[in-house]
Amino acid sequence: MIAPRPRKLSKIWLTLLVAAIIGGVATWVYRINQVSPAQWQSDTIALVLPDDLSDTSRLFSAAWLDGAAEEGIRLEAVTASEFSRRGLKGERPFAGVILPDTIHRQISTALVNRISQFVENGGALMLVGDAGILDENGYYAEPASRFSKLAGTDYAMYQTLHQKMSFNPTISGSAQIMEQLYLPPGRWIASGGRAVLSGYGENTLRYPVLRTASSYAGTVHMRAEGNTVIAGEHTAGKGRVLFVNLPLGYLKLRTDGILMHGFLHYFANRIMGQPQLSAAPEAIGGLVLNWHCDAKICIPAMDQLIKAGVFKRGPFSIHVTAGPDQREFGDGLGIDLNHNPAFQEILRGLLERGNEIGSHGGWIHDWFGNHVSDDNEQQMTSYLVQNSETVEQLIGHKQTEYSAPNGNQPVWITDWLEAEHVQAYYFTGNIGQGPTHTYRDGRRDQHIWSFPVQTYGHISTIEEAYIEHVPESEISNWLTSLVRFTENTGQIRLIYFHPPGAVMYPDAINQLMLAADEAERKGIFRWRTMTDLARFMSRREQTVWNISNDRNAVVIDAANTISLNQLTWLFPVSLYAEPRVTGGKARVEQRGESWAVIAGDVKQLRISTPLRKKVAH
Repeated sequence: MIAPRPRKLSKIWLTLLVAAIIGGVATWVYRINQVSPAQWQSDTIALVLPDDLSDTSRLFSAAWLDGAAEEGIRLEAVTASEFSRRGLKGERPFAGVILPDTIHRQISTALVNRISQFVENGGALMLVGDAGILDENGYYAEPASRFSKLAGTDYAMYQTLHQKMSFNPTISGSAQIMEQLYLPPGRWIASGGRAVLSGYGENTLRYPVLRTASSYAGTVHMRAEGNTVIAGEHTAGKGRVLFVNLPLGYLKLRTDGILMHGFLHYFANRIMGQPQLSAAPEAIGGLVLNWHCDAKICIPAMDQLIKAGVFKRGPFSIHVTAGPDQREFGDGLGIDLNHNPAFQEILRGLLERGNEIGSHGGWIHDWFGNHVSDDNEQQMTSYLVQNSETVEQLIGHKQTEYSAPNGNQPVWITDWLEAEHVQAYYFTGNIGQGPTHTYRDGRRDQHIWSFPVQTYGHISTIEEAYIEHVPESEISNWLTSLVRFTENTGQIRLIYFHPPGAVMYPDAINQLMLAADEAERKGIFRWRTMTDLARFMSRREQTVWNISNDRNAVVIDAANTISLNQLTWLFPVSLYAEPRVTGGKARVEQRGESWAVIAGDVKQLRISTPLRKKVAH
């Protein structure tokens, strides 16, 4: 990228400008040094954006803010100028800074210096992708990015690499770092002693990154081919830097948001030690098991699973394609729910046990999944209506859940579901992530929650595993590892089965159920339905909460006009003494490395949590 050379400033103006910058930096550094690192725990993290907020910048900003809110992290969008001014008049500086990818490639040298000073004096920085690789005039720095020292390695080496400066490699790390980033087993696969990122349809995914030097000043968490550093953290002065050589915002806007969410959590929780609002009720992890019943062969398989005791567990989310046909009109292979009293009785029994019944597409599974598209809403809506009306007649109320045949979910179907007040849908984007408001085509789902499916490498169903001769023991290990993942992280994830596929690997299903039974007995796992979680998440996002300081304690004030019930704030035990509830009602428990403060059925809550020690960044 070559920009036209700017005209030179006069020497007088240049002298005045340099003096102003030096003076401003000196005042800013003085203000920072008046704030103890322990106090920084309660400050907001700043997402530093360009001063010129274009529509694209605003969209990226919204995606970052939504990601942080869903992860229960305090994040504030500020412009570069506002960040530079903050602290000059005695305000508390930010606890940490995120420089986002894609929209903030061009950064002034003055801002680079200020961010460097911020870190040197104890701040935390998350440096993402191509942020700041261009100067104020649109030029690449020589010989590498001006942020290379903060990143811990040279990168954006345009002078020597030119068009080879970026490439698309596979990415790997350890199984431990994957869990710390909330990446579940199956979203990565074991290969050569490493955990390699994978996705539905692809055993290994490739991501656009910038080549780096092979050396790194700190701890490398992820690498790419050729020893390029993908993620790492290190100390810089008194501060800490998390370098993430991935376009996190770009990926989230293209339905691959799990990496943004994971690194947001890691930065706020593991590097900065900030309190976090859990995404799970009572911060207890679990699985959503979504059953897809799309043909009459589902019925004997359901009988077999019921007799095996699978449906004594749950509750589960069960979705039905209700028409008389499956592949083509007139084939008679469908469930024909309107004229199938025996299966109606089975579903009513499952409904009484607390399971949710929803629609799996529109009336005829294969045909609908193969033919629905972005531009045939008028033709295809009637099939959605037929299916939902049949399901609603069975369950006695409006349906609240939906799953797409073949994963084919045009945006207009999501809009139709929102208009019908459906609260959740199964989704084949954002693979491996928890429930989220999905971004597609430059817009965000407003109210409805998407539930991304979990995959095992490139496959997602047992039928696919069976066809590819994947050993049952391998699938069993994957399913039980998902239970352990949710236990350890307190996260919610969705898996899905077709009943005829599930009976192909009965021992794998049995081992999944036994692992879940044991975790439930310990109180560290729960089966969830999409509907219950969507209702919880919708209430959670209406919660207003903030963090402040009171002497040597961090104080959280929270309010919700409906109820705060089951909302849970987590505090790292290594940094905080046992929290005290000073207003409202909540219970305090230690959950592994965190204190959990679990709200009761109140509308307001105050938590005061003493710091154990000053936090060194």
